[in-house]
Order: sequence, then C-alpha cells, then structure tokens
Amino acid sequence: MPERFRRGLNGLLVLLILGALAYASALLFGWNCPIKYLTGVPCPGCGLSRALAALLRLDFRTALRFHPMVFVLPPVVLYALFGKKPLFGSKNLERVLLWSVIVLDITIWLIRLALHDPLIF
Repeated sequence: MPERFRRGLNGLLVLLILGALAYASALLFGWNCPIKYLTGVPCPGCGLSRALAALLRLDFRTALRFHPMVFVLPPVVLYALFGKKPLFGSKNLERVLLWSVIVLDITIWLIRLALHDPLIF
C-alpha cells in the first residue's frame, strides 16, 4: 500500500474518531461545538456539519448559508488525504492551494464573527 494512501487512511480514521467524539459529546452534554462550548467563540468550522447534512439532502442554498466553504473544504480535504499526484503537477502549487483554502476559511470565519452571524452563534 503506498505511503500517502496509508497516511490518508490514518488521517481519515482520526477525523472519523474526532467526529464521533464530538457527536457523542453533543448527545451527552448538549454541546453544539466543543470549541464554542469551552471558549464561547465559534470555531472556523462551525456550521460545517449542518452544511454537509444539507448538501446530502441536495439543499444547496441551505448548505451555503450554514457554511460558505461547504463546496470547497470536502474536496480539498479528500485530495489532501488521498491525492497521489501533486495538484496541477507541482508540489508548490498544491501548497499554495491548501494555504489559500485555509486563509479563505479563516477570513470567512472572521467576517462571520464580525457580523455576529446568527447561524454560528
């Protein structure tokens, strides 16, 4: 099994475990987001679970309202975990893309915080 694929599976396993723990904590303690519960500030991913659920129901408008990055983050995460070749044929361009997505997500998060977006508060 190629090393990158094995790392991708390990990363996916970690994400699944963290997601299961977050879901269990939400059921047991009524938390929506552990980071928001502990700090009082929503995380950059707040609303993403609801957005993915809306996307699975093919409700694209609601998915976009819950988290604007719902159409960008899942493919990028899957590619980062399982992509075999560098995106666009270059490792540098791949890094630029990944960092751009991170910066865009944080920018959207800061805008939502500044506007006191009711969907994340």
